[in-house]
Amino acid sequence: MGGFFRIRNTNFYNRTNLMTNYGVLRILVLICFIILTINFGYSQGQAKQNIKDSLEYYKMESGTLISKYKIKESLDYAIKIIDLAHQINDDEYKYSGHYLMAENYEVIKDFKNSEYHYLESLKYAKKINDSIRVLRSLNGLGTIYSEGYKNLKKGIGYYNQSLQIAKRIGADQEKLAPILNIGWTYIDEKEYDLAYPYLMEAKELAKISGSLLAINDVKYLLARYHLGKDEFDKANVLFNEVIKAVEEKEILSLLTDVYSTKSEAFENKGETDSALYCIKKYLYFKNKLLDEEKLKQIEIARVGYSVGEYQRELESIKKEKEYLSKIARSNVAIIIISISLALLLGLIFFFYRGYRSKQKINIILEEKNEELIAAKIEAEKLTNIKSQFISTVSHELRTPLYGVVGITTLLMEDKDITTKHKKLLNSLKFSGDYLLDLINKVLKISKIESEKEELSKTPTNLFLLSQNLLHSFEYQAKNKKNELILEVQDELPEVLLVDSLKLSEVLINLIGNSSKFTENGKIWLRIKIISIENDRVVIRYEIEDNGLGIPEDKKDYVFEKFSQVGREFNKAQGTGLGLSIVKNLLEMMDSEIHLDSKEGRGTKFYFDLKLDVVNEKGVEEIEDVNSRNSNGYRRILVAEDNKINQIVTKNLLDIIGYDCIIVENGFNALQMVKKEDFDLVLMDLNMPYLNGIEATKRIREFDQTTPIIALTASELSEVQEQCMAIGMNDIINKPLNKNDLRNIISKNLLV
Repeated sequence: MGGFFRIRNTNFYNRTNLMTNYGVLRILVLICFIILTINFGYSQGQAKQNIKDSLEYYKMESGTLISKYKIKESLDYAIKIIDLAHQINDDEYKYSGHYLMAENYEVIKDFKNSEYHYLESLKYAKKINDSIRVLRSLNGLGTIYSEGYKNLKKGIGYYNQSLQIAKRIGADQEKLAPILNIGWTYIDEKEYDLAYPYLMEAKELAKISGSLLAINDVKYLLARYHLGKDEFDKANVLFNEVIKAVEEKEILSLLTDVYSTKSEAFENKGETDSALYCIKKYLYFKNKLLDEEKLKQIEIARVGYSVGEYQRELESIKKEKEYLSKIARSNVAIIIISISLALLLGLIFFFYRGYRSKQKINIILEEKNEELIAAKIEAEKLTNIKSQFISTVSHELRTPLYGVVGITTLLMEDKDITTKHKKLLNSLKFSGDYLLDLINKVLKISKIESEKEELSKTPTNLFLLSQNLLHSFEYQAKNKKNELILEVQDELPEVLLVDSLKLSEVLINLIGNSSKFTENGKIWLRIKIISIENDRVVIRYEIEDNGLGIPEDKKDYVFEKFSQVGREFNKAQGTGLGLSIVKNLLEMMDSEIHLDSKEGRGTKFYFDLKLDVVNEKGVEEIEDVNSRNSNGYRRILVAEDNKINQIVTKNLLDIIGYDCIIVENGFNALQMVKKEDFDLVLMDLNMPYLNGIEATKRIREFDQTTPIIALTASELSEVQEQCMAIGMNDIINKPLNKNDLRNIISKNLLV
């Protein structure tokens, strides 16, 4: 922006030097100004009419495209409406543009942007004193708060405001939307008796309107009402009527709602085949409603709107600057006239060349700057989309995996199982574990790249850590007839300060890599001392094998994501993420991975770490903590809404040796903690009626001591800070396994 103003000032200076005959110039300028004003007034009026014609067309097209779910195209037209409306300062079209923007964002459930544009549309509706437009904006805000923010009180408040205006002005057809929405909100909250009178009133208004969507919306809600009253047959008849009426028209939002609700109803009745069919139909219509490419286009449209707002602001500043320049010219012109003609011509020539040169440079710089800003914004948008996508997919995958891996593990514990079935279960568990490992590795890469991963250094005995890691590979080594060897120098300090979890992850990936490509051989894990100074030590970890080795042309490639060194006779190639994770984790620890390998002669990976030595007092504290253990009879409360997860968790706790009571939501968990004593609570975060976060907050109001451990299928870094802040003691990822569950319970039940 600074370059822009400098150009304007230079231009002003050159123009004032040309005023050799000030009086004559003023007369000529006045005559030209009068002529231009007359022509400008006529052409301005003509241009304004042309703009209004365009605005009507854009408004009609945008509204039509919303009904066809072409969100990108509809947003483009809405943005054009806002831009042109600001050019001619027309509040009616400003309202229309913002209202269409809000409707589009509501369709894709971007409630924050939708709320902003509904509030803008409400502002302009009030400004032009249009009651119909006011009540429509209020109705939209009601949907944002009731459906988007789950603030039912505020949502119904907006609906009632809209309804009162419609009643006051006698607009009967405008009453349909808020009445239907109030009924919908009460149905969502399972307040069926409160919803029913609104649904019946909406049914009559929908018939009068003749709207296909309104009529079938009411039928859908009445079907849900009958489900709530355990009248499944009545509900199913209404559901099928809705599907028959809207499937041909492809009213996708209503179809996804119907099939989603039907699948849950069939599942509750135990009709799994019908439930599965409805789920498939739901996923088909949901994917058709909004695919990933449309989301990218929407992001582009958002950028376009932001640029439009910026350009309007810039234009306002330019006009302000020009006005100040005119005032300045009037004062400076008198002084300039006294300069001699020769000097004036010389200065004009000098400044003209300088101005042209600076103008070209500034134009180039402004263009490059705009390109860089646009590229940065686009990169940030795509990164956020990627992170949100990975986080959502991980949650959706981990939840069913919990059931697959958990039930498989429980079945394998059964001693009466046949050998044939045990082999099948082993194969199923291997596939589940492999998929879970892939999900975790992809999430690890995403987390590191988004810079959400942080170091957490703790006092650690590297000898014991390394020894335990090697022991965990003994079964794999035995199957492949490998020998595991640990070599540690005597000078290694007993306890060092290091992020033991990240170091363990590095070593597990490297040892696992060696094990994968070595048979009938040896694998060495070495810790060497590079230097020791005061309380600082530099150590080198070496992981070496005498296996297949890595070809020279593949050495740089192996550290890339999803890279695999092909082996025709090696079937266990994996995902190709392990070494990429190693490289990124070591970079976080101010280190780097080195590779020394020859094909057919083995491979050696090594890296150096600079670590602080922990004094004797710190060692004593660690030993004191490790000396504590848990024992005795323990009673655990499990809050979990998913039936399969309940079965898996209960059986795992039985195997570990704990008695448990299971409740289905946070409200029941709260009541149980009030009535009975528990040694520990396992609290799922995502539950209906009252989620784990709110339930924990209320428990902590009267119970500060009972340990509460969060259960979640989300990435831990996304929820851990919030969980700890409200008083939870720990957090663990689903799917659970027996060892991790035992360890985290023991940790929180230390006496």
